[in-house]
Amino acid sequence: MNISNINDLSPLIKLKEEQHFTFRRLECKDVPQLLPLMINQFLNYNPAFQILQITEQDIKSCFTQDLFDQIIQEKLSFGAFKNDMLVSVCLTYDLGSNDTQEDKQEILPTQKMQEIIKMNDILLGKYADKKDIKQKQIAYMSHLATKSDYFNQQLALSCCFLSIQECSKYGFQQMITVAEHVGTYKTFLKIFKKIDILKEINEFKDQPINIQALAGSFTSS
Repeated sequence: MNISNINDLSPLIKLKEEQHFTFRRLECKDVPQLLPLMINQFLNYNPAFQILQITEQDIKSCFTQDLFDQIIQEKLSFGAFKNDMLVSVCLTYDLGSNDTQEDKQEILPTQKMQEIIKMNDILLGKYADKKDIKQKQIAYMSHLATKSDYFNQQLALSCCFLSIQECSKYGFQQMITVAEHVGTYKTFLKIFKKIDILKEINEFKDQPINIQALAGSFTSS
């Protein structure tokens, strides 16, 4: 596949490896480290979660170890490690997979998490209805590029690049992410030369907010 719309970030990964970080595809054994890392991300870097005053228990009603295990089994997610400690991730899954997320398990989200789900469905629009998406067509990614410091942004960026590179090998056409922070948009733009804004929300629960659904294609056409 022609991936003319992707910047080559291999030199960045090599630089981080020289700083004693390792990057690899996530495995099921990483789930116990993954859950607290993602919970911290949601609580401290997601404005919608903060507006709703979502708690760790709310998050665990949707994001379980079983769910992360399912996502990792798709072999599209990558992590950055310092020794054996997981420090950054890019979680990626096939939107066209019927075995992803709630399809394999019964999820009982709290009222607050139901509000988050509704908001995400609005952001994703037609892509929220997964039955119309073919397998290996569109992948959804979640990463830690909203970290405020540049160093951690670079770690997240490296994980994203590896995940996107892997998706290109499988023939995916697009990558989609939800940007709850300007840092996510800037990070996505470092990988894709051109990105499209699918939807933007500027108000949530009567409070100002800027959340976007972004799509990057592998070809520039």
